[in-house]
Amino acid sequence: MTQKKIEHQALLISILFNALIAAAGFWVYTQTQIQALFLDFFFSFIALASSIAAIYISKISKHTTKSYPDGLYFLEPLYALVKSLLTLGLLGVSVVNTATSALDYFRFGRGDTLILGPVLPYAILMVIMCFTLSYFNMKQNKKIGGISMILEAESRTNFMDGLQSLGVGLAVGLLSLIPVDSSFGFLHYTGDFFMTLTLSMISIKQPISLLISSFKELSGSISLNPEIIERIRLILQKHLKGFAHISKIDIYKQGMKLKVFVYLDPSLIKTIEALPFKNTDLYQELNQYYEHINVVFAVLCSH
Repeated sequence: MTQKKIEHQALLISILFNALIAAAGFWVYTQTQIQALFLDFFFSFIALASSIAAIYISKISKHTTKSYPDGLYFLEPLYALVKSLLTLGLLGVSVVNTATSALDYFRFGRGDTLILGPVLPYAILMVIMCFTLSYFNMKQNKKIGGISMILEAESRTNFMDGLQSLGVGLAVGLLSLIPVDSSFGFLHYTGDFFMTLTLSMISIKQPISLLISSFKELSGSISLNPEIIERIRLILQKHLKGFAHISKIDIYKQGMKLKVFVYLDPSLIKTIEALPFKNTDLYQELNQYYEHINVVFAVLCSH
């Protein structure tokens, strides 16, 4: 099965899971009107919408055009970048909205107690589903050498969604133990803000990390993925053994497209003609792990 097919199948399963998770989140939010649950639902909705978009992007990214003769692989990191920005924006808006409600209670003493009824069983179910889906997407990405930025983005979003549900479940569990007329009774009116703030602080690392990695990939930065670097290095050393010594390898990754620059030590090259510039065995082995890869050999100039 090709890398694109594995990615495509994983995304279809993600769509099914995310649809169920989003539907459950929306129902619980309508029953409780808790803003933290709206945040949880909207994460699920973003995951669902982006999974559908990812299916389309995954299909067309390998297509070439006159403007993009190497393919539309830039759409894959662009997708991850936009998704991370949407997530960060949602976190910020949710914190501001709940902070306004909390301030109203502290300043004017007005507000409604939180309705906790269906939240705990919902949170438990969502934690199981979200973490399972996150692990599944992570494993599928590892199966294809960790090359899919789309599956990485999906896995991180699912993990964040699971963290959101876990935080809501823990907060509601603790809140149910606090009497409304106790000294901590104000949490029944302001708990939504504290839950949303805490969840946002816990979750914010994931979209920031994804934003940085997708921006680097989109802007043409050298790949620092240790798994990809080590695998390609070992394969090249195997096929160059006895012909030349590798001084440096630079790998540029954009989506599933890899371009590898191999710099050779001129003093240790036995014969230029013997180098595997068009070695089919080399490419066959590389293609077992990376379907869209191009290797460029260069000889370092001696000074």
